[in-house]
Amino acid sequence: MLIKALLLLFAFLLQYSVVPYLTVFSFSADLCILALVAVCYFSTPPKAAAMGAVLGLCMDGAVGRGFGLRLLLCMYLAVAVKLIASEKINNSPAFMALYMWLFTFIYYICYGLVSAVPGGSISPWRWLLTAAVTASINMVVSLPLLWAAEKLIRRRSDG
Repeated sequence: MLIKALLLLFAFLLQYSVVPYLTVFSFSADLCILALVAVCYFSTPPKAAAMGAVLGLCMDGAVGRGFGLRLLLCMYLAVAVKLIASEKINNSPAFMALYMWLFTFIYYICYGLVSAVPGGSISPWRWLLTAAVTASINMVVSLPLLWAAEKLIRRRSDG
């Protein structure tokens, strides 16, 4: 549990310090969501919900607006990851990367729908594009990490 919490803390610190400067056409990965999906896959549903809520609360505090929105979204996302992905993924890095894409996309679509204001400056198409591009960046970032983790797990089980 401590390692998972440290991973989430490290992802949070990187997300709000370094990642904003690493953009691709003004889009960047969301390490918080990436780490949350990975950590919740290996947790029980109550622990996943708690970690999602704490990470969401930290994210709300970092942006200083919409307090409670990310808390709820991360908590629900964490529970969804645990309940859905753990039943369907056969420990394949490719499937896990697709789930990373799917859950990041869902997070951003939900965030866009909940925070959309009629007459706002961001169009629904922009939210859809942001969700798809951020999810794709998360998937590309996660693939090498997932393959390395799979090789490490196989070495440990063989030796």
